[in-house]
Amino acid sequence: MWQPKPGVVFVRKDANKTVTDGGIVLPNPESSLTLEGSVTHTSDQDSWMDGVKVLFSKFSGSEVKVGSESLLIMRTDDILAIWQGEKDGDFNV
Repeated sequence: MWQPKPGVVFVRKDANKTVTDGGIVLPNPESSLTLEGSVTHTSDQDSWMDGVKVLFSKFSGSEVKVGSESLLIMRTDDILAIWQGEKDGDFNV
């Protein structure tokens, strides 16, 4: 298994929303410049981030295949925000 260096994480990108919680249909969800996801793998130094929901720029990271799953690998500096609630809570910007 790949082990990220300190300051680097693997992120599972959440699916883009096509309808907001209020019922508004988004014409092109791909046009969003910020994305959401969950940290799946970290270094031992960054292990506090395991499972944390994060917000990152559309242009952050590189897509890599880990096993059968497609993940993003990015520097922790590219993470714009960290969810400060329950790990599986609602994450709406």
